[in-house]
Amino acid sequence: MGTGVFVTVTVPADKVEEFLKVMEADVKGSRAEKGCQRFDLLDLGDNKFSFYEVYEDADAMAHHKTLPHYKGWADFKAANMDTVGASQTVVKFATAGPFP
Repeated sequence: MGTGVFVTVTVPADKVEEFLKVMEADVKGSRAEKGCQRFDLLDLGDNKFSFYEVYEDADAMAHHKTLPHYKGWADFKAANMDTVGASQTVVKFATAGPFP
C-alpha cells in the first residue's frame, strides 16, 4: 500500500505556459524518485489542473518535498498565492491495493 495526494489548482491563463514548464520538471523529477510510485499531471480544462501522486510511504512523500524539482512548484505557487495558491485543494489518501 502507498500514500498519496490529489491536488487541484486553477492557473491564470497568462501563467499556464510557465506552470507547465515548472510542472514538467516536477513530474520528471518526481517520477525518478525511488519512493515515487506514480506522478501524473491532469488537465481538467478551463485552466484547472490536478496532480495525482502516489509514494511508497509517508517518508517518501516527505522526502519529495525536499527536492529541487518540488521547490520549482512551491516557488511558482508562492509567487501566485492570490490565484494558484488560493485555488488549491488537497485530498490525501492511502492506496487500497495491492491488487494482482
